[in-house]
Amino acid sequence: MADWEIVETFGTEEQAAVVAGFLEAEGIATAIESQLFHQEPVSFGMLGQVHVKVRAEDLERARQLLEAHGESLLPAEDEDEPSDRAD
Repeated sequence: MADWEIVETFGTEEQAAVVAGFLEAEGIATAIESQLFHQEPVSFGMLGQVHVKVRAEDLERARQLLEAHGESLLPAEDEDEPSDRAD
């Protein structure tokens, strides 16, 4: 994978999979490299990162796509919390 570059780094494999799926749908081949260490109850340092990689020739286009659509791909941090208000 010498010609592959990291386009984005995440803290979970699920986040990386969503972004990789988006890039794949846009015609950009991706690879996910997980450095998560599942034997410990916490993740720390380099053992808590998941990289989404693309081919070097697709790096700029992938960055542009993520810059334009990145915030809409992943839910906001507080969206996972149950709501206390009645609708």
